[in-house]
Amino acid sequence: MAEHAHGVVECSPARRQAELADLVRQQDWSGLRASLVLPMEQYQVFQMERPDGIEDAELADALRWKLGDLIEFSPSEAVCDVFPFPQDATRGRGHLVNVVVARRSLVSELVALVAGAGLALTRIDIAELALRNLAARLDGAQGSAALVHLRERYGQVVICRGETLYLSRRLDVTTEDLRDAARQDAALQALGLELQRSLDYFESQMGQVPPAVVRLAARDAALPLTAMLSAYVAARTEMVDGAELGVDGSWDGRCLLAWGCAMAAERIES
Repeated sequence: MAEHAHGVVECSPARRQAELADLVRQQDWSGLRASLVLPMEQYQVFQMERPDGIEDAELADALRWKLGDLIEFSPSEAVCDVFPFPQDATRGRGHLVNVVVARRSLVSELVALVAGAGLALTRIDIAELALRNLAARLDGAQGSAALVHLRERYGQVVICRGETLYLSRRLDVTTEDLRDAARQDAALQALGLELQRSLDYFESQMGQVPPAVVRLAARDAALPLTAMLSAYVAARTEMVDGAELGVDGSWDGRCLLAWGCAMAAERIES
Protein backbone atom coordinates (compact mmCIF):
# COMPACT_ATOMS: atom_id res chain seq x y z
CA MET A 1 0.00 0.00 0.00
CA ALA A 2 1.44 3.37 -1.00
CA GLU A 3 1.35 6.29 1.40
CA HIS A 4 0.45 9.76 0.11
CA ALA A 5 1.83 12.77 2.01
CA HIS A 6 2.56 16.31 0.84
CA GLY A 7 2.32 15.20 -2.79
CA VAL A 8 4.79 12.34 -2.29
CA VAL A 9 3.77 8.74 -2.97
CA GLU A 10 5.82 6.34 -0.85
CA CYS A 11 6.13 2.82 -2.21
CA SER A 12 8.62 0.01 -2.74
CA PRO A 13 10.79 0.01 -5.90
CA ALA A 14 8.75 -2.91 -7.22
CA ARG A 15 5.59 -0.78 -7.04
CA ARG A 16 6.97 2.36 -8.71
CA GLN A 17 5.59 1.63 -12.18
CA ALA A 18 2.09 0.81 -10.96
CA GLU A 19 1.92 3.73 -8.51
CA LEU A 20 3.17 6.28 -11.03
CA ALA A 21 0.72 5.01 -13.65
CA ASP A 22 -2.13 5.25 -11.11
CA LEU A 23 -1.11 8.79 -10.16
CA VAL A 24 -0.98 9.88 -13.81
CA ARG A 25 -4.41 8.37 -14.42
CA GLN A 26 -5.96 9.90 -11.28
CA GLN A 27 -4.61 13.37 -12.05
CA ASP A 28 -5.33 13.14 -15.80
CA TRP A 29 -1.67 13.82 -16.63
CA SER A 30 -1.37 11.44 -19.58
CA GLY A 31 0.77 12.92 -22.37
CA LEU A 32 2.08 15.81 -20.26
CA ARG A 33 5.76 16.71 -20.37
CA ALA A 34 7.85 15.48 -17.46
CA SER A 35 11.37 15.98 -16.13
CA LEU A 36 13.45 13.43 -14.24
CA VAL A 37 16.00 14.22 -11.51
CA LEU A 38 18.72 11.71 -10.66
CA PRO A 39 19.65 11.65 -6.95
CA MET A 40 23.39 11.91 -6.39
CA GLU A 41 23.89 8.22 -5.56
CA GLN A 42 22.90 7.34 -9.14
CA TYR A 43 25.63 9.27 -10.98
CA GLN A 44 29.12 10.73 -10.59
CA VAL A 45 30.57 14.09 -11.61
CA PHE A 46 34.21 14.61 -12.59
CA GLN A 47 36.12 17.77 -13.50
CA MET A 48 38.09 17.07 -16.68
CA GLU A 49 40.16 19.18 -19.04
CA ARG A 50 38.34 20.04 -22.22
CA PRO A 51 40.15 18.65 -25.29
CA ASP A 52 41.07 21.11 -28.01
CA GLY A 53 39.20 20.99 -31.29
CA ILE A 54 36.11 19.15 -30.03
CA GLU A 55 32.70 20.61 -30.85
CA ASP A 56 30.17 21.02 -28.03
CA ALA A 57 27.87 18.37 -29.52
CA GLU A 58 30.69 15.79 -29.48
CA LEU A 59 32.24 16.69 -26.13
CA ALA A 60 30.32 14.29 -23.86
CA ASP A 61 31.03 11.29 -26.05
CA ALA A 62 34.70 12.21 -26.43
CA LEU A 63 35.22 12.51 -22.67
CA ARG A 64 33.27 9.33 -21.93
CA TRP A 65 36.17 7.24 -23.21
CA LYS A 66 38.58 8.97 -20.83
CA LEU A 67 36.63 7.78 -17.78
CA GLY A 68 37.89 4.20 -17.81
CA ASP A 69 40.09 4.52 -14.70
CA LEU A 70 37.58 6.65 -12.80
CA ILE A 71 34.41 4.56 -12.91
CA GLU A 72 33.61 0.99 -11.85
CA PHE A 73 32.04 -0.05 -15.15
CA SER A 74 33.01 0.09 -18.80
CA PRO A 75 32.66 3.44 -20.62
CA SER A 76 30.63 1.52 -23.20
CA GLU A 77 27.98 1.01 -20.49
CA ALA A 78 27.96 4.70 -19.53
CA VAL A 79 25.83 7.64 -20.55
CA CYS A 80 27.48 11.06 -20.19
CA ASP A 81 26.70 14.73 -20.36
CA VAL A 82 28.67 17.88 -19.60
CA PHE A 83 28.00 21.26 -18.01
CA PRO A 84 30.32 24.24 -17.53
CA PHE A 85 32.91 24.54 -14.79
CA PRO A 86 33.46 28.20 -13.77
CA GLN A 87 36.67 29.37 -15.39
CA ASP A 88 37.40 31.91 -12.64
CA ALA A 89 37.74 28.97 -10.21
CA THR A 90 40.19 26.78 -12.15
CA ARG A 91 43.31 28.33 -10.57
CA GLY A 92 45.54 27.54 -13.55
CA ARG A 93 44.23 24.02 -14.17
CA GLY A 94 43.26 24.75 -17.76
CA HIS A 95 39.82 24.81 -19.36
CA LEU A 96 37.75 22.40 -17.25
CA VAL A 97 34.26 21.02 -17.73
CA ASN A 98 32.03 18.98 -15.44
CA VAL A 99 31.37 15.50 -16.79
CA VAL A 100 28.29 13.64 -15.50
CA VAL A 101 28.31 9.85 -15.88
CA ALA A 102 25.69 7.24 -15.02
CA ARG A 103 25.05 3.62 -15.92
CA ARG A 104 23.13 3.43 -19.18
CA SER A 105 21.01 0.56 -17.84
CA LEU A 106 19.87 2.66 -14.86
CA VAL A 107 18.94 5.66 -16.99
CA SER A 108 17.13 3.43 -19.49
CA GLU A 109 15.11 1.87 -16.67
CA LEU A 110 14.02 5.30 -15.40
CA VAL A 111 13.18 6.52 -18.91
CA ALA A 112 11.01 3.41 -19.40
CA LEU A 113 9.34 4.07 -16.03
CA VAL A 114 8.25 7.54 -17.12
CA ALA A 115 7.19 6.46 -20.61
CA GLY A 116 5.29 3.47 -19.24
CA ALA A 117 3.20 5.79 -17.08
CA GLY A 118 2.11 7.78 -20.12
CA LEU A 119 4.28 10.87 -19.60
CA ALA A 120 6.47 12.56 -22.22
CA LEU A 121 10.02 12.84 -20.85
CA THR A 122 11.66 16.10 -21.95
CA ARG A 123 14.77 16.37 -19.77
CA ILE A 124 16.93 14.50 -17.27
CA ASP A 125 18.60 16.62 -14.60
CA ILE A 126 20.91 15.89 -11.67
CA ALA A 127 20.50 16.80 -8.02
CA GLU A 128 23.13 19.54 -7.77
CA LEU A 129 21.78 21.45 -10.77
CA ALA A 130 18.24 21.26 -9.40
CA LEU A 131 19.51 22.58 -6.05
CA ARG A 132 21.51 25.23 -7.91
CA ASN A 133 18.27 26.52 -9.40
CA LEU A 134 16.76 26.84 -5.93
CA ALA A 135 19.83 28.50 -4.42
CA ALA A 136 19.91 31.02 -7.26
CA ARG A 137 16.21 31.77 -6.76
CA LEU A 138 16.64 32.25 -3.01
CA ASP A 139 19.90 34.20 -2.80
CA GLY A 140 21.26 34.64 -6.32
CA ALA A 141 21.00 38.42 -6.17
CA GLN A 142 23.32 38.45 -3.14
CA GLY A 143 26.35 37.09 -5.02
CA SER A 144 27.30 33.63 -3.79
CA ALA A 145 24.62 31.35 -2.35
CA ALA A 146 24.76 28.08 -0.40
CA LEU A 147 21.99 25.53 0.03
CA VAL A 148 22.02 22.35 2.13
CA HIS A 149 19.53 19.57 1.41
CA LEU A 150 19.30 16.98 4.21
CA ARG A 151 17.75 13.69 3.15
CA GLU A 152 17.11 10.56 5.20
CA ARG A 153 20.43 8.81 4.48
CA TYR A 154 22.73 11.70 3.51
CA GLY A 155 22.84 15.38 2.72
CA GLN A 156 24.17 17.57 -0.06
CA VAL A 157 25.54 21.10 -0.11
CA VAL A 158 25.80 23.27 -3.22
CA ILE A 159 27.44 26.68 -3.56
CA CYS A 160 26.81 28.84 -6.60
CA ARG A 161 27.01 32.37 -7.91
CA GLY A 162 23.93 33.28 -9.87
CA GLU A 163 23.16 30.26 -12.02
CA THR A 164 26.77 29.00 -12.06
CA LEU A 165 27.47 25.98 -9.87
CA TYR A 166 30.87 26.12 -8.18
CA LEU A 167 30.80 23.33 -5.63
CA SER A 168 28.71 20.31 -4.69
CA ARG A 169 29.51 17.87 -1.89
CA ARG A 170 27.86 14.90 -0.27
CA LEU A 171 27.29 15.17 3.49
CA ASP A 172 27.45 11.80 5.24
CA VAL A 173 25.00 12.65 8.00
CA THR A 174 21.60 11.00 8.38
CA THR A 175 18.49 12.66 9.74
CA GLU A 176 18.14 9.69 12.09
CA ASP A 177 21.51 10.62 13.62
CA LEU A 178 20.35 14.22 14.02
CA ARG A 179 17.14 13.12 15.77
CA ASP A 180 18.77 10.57 18.09
CA ALA A 181 19.83 12.15 21.40
CA ALA A 182 22.80 9.79 21.80
CA ARG A 183 24.21 10.51 18.33
CA GLN A 184 23.06 14.07 17.79
CA ASP A 185 26.15 15.93 19.04
CA ALA A 186 28.53 13.88 16.89
CA ALA A 187 26.27 14.23 13.84
CA LEU A 188 25.97 18.00 14.30
CA GLN A 189 29.73 18.37 14.64
CA ALA A 190 30.33 16.29 11.50
CA LEU A 191 27.74 18.28 9.56
CA GLY A 192 29.00 21.65 10.77
CA LEU A 193 32.66 20.87 10.09
CA GLU A 194 31.93 19.60 6.58
CA LEU A 195 29.88 22.71 5.81
CA GLN A 196 32.65 24.98 7.06
CA ARG A 197 35.25 23.02 5.04
CA SER A 198 33.13 23.52 1.94
CA LEU A 199 32.88 27.27 2.55
CA ASP A 200 36.63 27.47 3.22
CA TYR A 201 37.41 25.55 0.02
CA PHE A 202 35.12 27.85 -1.99
CA GLU A 203 37.06 30.84 -0.65
CA SER A 204 40.67 29.61 -0.53
CA GLN A 205 40.88 27.13 -3.40
CA MET A 206 38.34 28.65 -5.79
CA GLY A 207 39.12 32.28 -5.00
CA GLN A 208 35.50 33.30 -4.31
CA VAL A 209 33.79 35.38 -1.64
CA PRO A 210 31.87 32.94 0.60
CA PRO A 211 28.12 33.36 1.09
CA ALA A 212 26.96 35.21 4.17
CA VAL A 213 24.02 32.84 4.63
CA VAL A 214 23.70 29.06 4.34
CA ARG A 215 20.14 27.90 3.64
CA LEU A 216 18.99 24.58 5.10
CA ALA A 217 16.19 22.34 3.85
CA ALA A 218 15.27 19.17 5.74
CA ARG A 219 12.31 16.83 5.86
CA ASP A 220 12.14 17.23 9.63
CA ALA A 221 11.54 20.96 9.99
CA ALA A 222 11.07 20.56 13.75
CA LEU A 223 14.82 20.17 14.31
CA PRO A 224 16.32 23.53 15.41
CA LEU A 225 19.25 23.12 13.02
CA THR A 226 20.11 26.79 12.70
CA ALA A 227 20.73 27.14 16.44
CA MET A 228 22.51 23.79 16.59
CA LEU A 229 24.97 24.63 13.80
CA SER A 230 25.85 28.15 14.91
CA ALA A 231 28.84 26.88 16.91
CA TYR A 232 30.39 25.19 13.87
CA VAL A 233 29.61 27.41 10.86
CA ALA A 234 30.85 30.99 10.55
CA ALA A 235 28.09 31.99 8.14
CA ARG A 236 24.56 32.64 9.31
CA THR A 237 22.26 29.65 8.84
CA GLU A 238 18.57 29.88 7.97
CA MET A 239 15.88 27.33 7.19
CA VAL A 240 14.34 27.58 3.73
CA ASP A 241 10.95 29.28 3.89
CA GLY A 242 8.47 27.59 1.58
CA ALA A 243 6.82 30.95 0.89
CA GLU A 244 10.01 32.07 -0.88
CA LEU A 245 9.49 29.20 -3.31
CA GLY A 246 5.81 29.92 -3.78
CA VAL A 247 4.66 27.12 -1.44
CA ASP A 248 1.85 27.85 1.00
CA GLY A 249 1.68 26.14 4.39
CA SER A 250 3.70 23.06 5.32
CA TRP A 251 5.96 21.43 2.76
CA ASP A 252 8.07 18.31 2.44
CA GLY A 253 11.80 18.49 1.77
CA ARG A 254 11.51 15.42 -0.46
CA CYS A 255 9.88 17.68 -3.07
CA LEU A 256 12.89 20.00 -3.22
CA LEU A 257 14.64 18.42 -6.21
CA ALA A 258 11.40 18.33 -8.20
CA TRP A 259 10.85 22.04 -7.56
CA GLY A 260 14.40 22.86 -8.59
CA CYS A 261 14.10 20.88 -11.79
CA ALA A 262 10.76 22.54 -12.56
CA MET A 263 12.45 25.94 -12.32
CA ALA A 264 14.87 24.91 -15.07
CA ALA A 265 11.97 23.75 -17.24
CA GLU A 266 10.17 27.07 -16.69
CA ARG A 267 13.29 28.99 -17.72
CA ILE A 268 13.64 27.00 -20.94
CA GLU A 269 9.97 27.38 -21.87
CA SER A 270 9.95 31.12 -21.22
